Amino acid sequence: MALWRILNDFFARHRIAYLGAIICLFGVGLLNLALPWWIGNTIDALRANEITREVLFNRIGLLIAVGVGMYVLRYLWRVQLFGTSYKLGIELRDRYYAKLTRLDPGFFQSHRSGDLLARASQDIDAVETAAGEGVLSSIDGAMTLFLVLGVMIIGIDAPLALFALVPFPFMAWGFYRVAKRVQHDFGQSLQRFSQLNDRTQEALGGLRMLRQHSLVEAEIADFEKRAEAAAQADFEVQRMEARYDPVVFLALGAATLLTLSVGTWRYLDQAITLGQLTSFTLYLVQLIWPMFALGWCLNILQRGEAAARRLDDFFTEHEIIADHGTRQHVDNSDIAFEVQAFTYPQSTTATLEHINIIVPAGQTLGIVGTTGSGKSTLIRLLLRQYALAQGEIRLGGHAIGEYTLTALRTAFAYVPQDPFLFAATLGENVALARPQASRDEILQALEDAAFSTDLAELPQGLETQIGERGITLSGGQRQRVALARALLSNAPILLLDDTLSAVDYATEQRLLTTLSKQRARTCLIVSHRLSAVAQADRIVVLEEGQAIESGDHASLLAMKGHYAGLWQHQQLMASQYQNGLSDDAFISQFDEENRHA
Repeated sequence: MALWRILNDFFARHRIAYLGAIICLFGVGLLNLALPWWIGNTIDALRANEITREVLFNRIGLLIAVGVGMYVLRYLWRVQLFGTSYKLGIELRDRYYAKLTRLDPGFFQSHRSGDLLARASQDIDAVETAAGEGVLSSIDGAMTLFLVLGVMIIGIDAPLALFALVPFPFMAWGFYRVAKRVQHDFGQSLQRFSQLNDRTQEALGGLRMLRQHSLVEAEIADFEKRAEAAAQADFEVQRMEARYDPVVFLALGAATLLTLSVGTWRYLDQAITLGQLTSFTLYLVQLIWPMFALGWCLNILQRGEAAARRLDDFFTEHEIIADHGTRQHVDNSDIAFEVQAFTYPQSTTATLEHINIIVPAGQTLGIVGTTGSGKSTLIRLLLRQYALAQGEIRLGGHAIGEYTLTALRTAFAYVPQDPFLFAATLGENVALARPQASRDEILQALEDAAFSTDLAELPQGLETQIGERGITLSGGQRQRVALARALLSNAPILLLDDTLSAVDYATEQRLLTTLSKQRARTCLIVSHRLSAVAQADRIVVLEEGQAIESGDHASLLAMKGHYAGLWQHQQLMASQYQNGLSDDAFISQFDEENRHA
């Protein structure tokens, strides 16, 4: 069982806490067991005039003391049991998040984020409940059941107890039938909730597009349909769980009827006293909790098993990027690419072939080419987002697989074309790589990233909340904030993946001036704008995954090949900008024409 594999390890590590909770539960059970016997004994003593007022008050005081003791023990087992089970939820979420960080981008292409969030919330909650309330219902219910039955059979009257237990096997059969349906229906409920989560996230992320195309009403209708499906799945679970109650009440009703019938006959035959019959009836009432606990336990365990299977599928997901490296520090930033061939997991065509590039420390490499030529793929391989089976990439003279993932990725300041900004202040986003950076250092990084003018227009400066994913900023502003973050970082290698794609020509020139000063860093610049790499020490031109030209800007122009033709075309576009073409029109026309140039 998937649930047992998770709980077994957790119970072993927290056995002292669980043992303490079980001891407290056992103490509550014993005290609770003494009450019916004490009441029955008192009734017989009163009928026989064998008890005085003083003794009666003493017995009442003892009953109060027993009640206080039960209260204290209940408090202790709740703290031990539920307090410990909450730790399981924390551990599972930590483990879940750590697993997410180790999975490659291909995993996220085939798994929807809404489903992953549902597993991290609802599924883990179900397993956590099994570790807390599931243990309570199973152990306390079983303990109470055996203790009560032992007293009823051994301490009061065995024939009466055997008659009273006749309905219980039928109840167990009913529980078994209901539990099988609950597990199936709860699995369906979790799946529907994941689908609803997926759709909600997509709708929120694409709200602007939906408004622009007047699709809000259609989206609302689709959401209502999915919400209704999720609600119906939850209803089916609740409907099946509700069947536990009539099974319990029918069994206890039949047991009570048999107890009163057979018990009256046994009393008239003087086999038991009135006090014993009263005690037996009170003990029978105490069997209500074990019966409910059994149904509750089965319900919780079936829910937990369904959730644990989904979590187990995630935790056993194969990690393509294995973190087996031992090197903890990148000594220097020499980079060597020797890529024989690389094909994405879901593709049959090689994206890169026969790539051999060496980038000495402190130099700048420009990587250019048309869309789909493999520029960004080269950066992803360097970051070990994908595994390279045919070839090798070395950093500082060592294969990148020899470094721990933490050491490797700490060496890079990476700025993707579509950077991610958090729902925090502007200053916090820039200082992400260096939280200890001073205010002056953050301002200088923004100045270097050509963001100072934009900063002056923000209402609260560095304290401005930029919203989720930087929604309050334009595309060019987001790119420059991400660039400022990279410039502030101490990483020795700067990776810019089409970082200047959303800025105008004038801003691009300012940023290139800044980048030309980053001589202490090894820099890789991916761009479809040749002006962004013209000052690089070396430029590689990719076409259909292969390097077709290589050299510095002047030598590539002298070749009069693909690079030279593209440079002439882009210079013509730049002259149109200088002659009055607006920034937005220039960027739009430039990108559209050069993607297919």
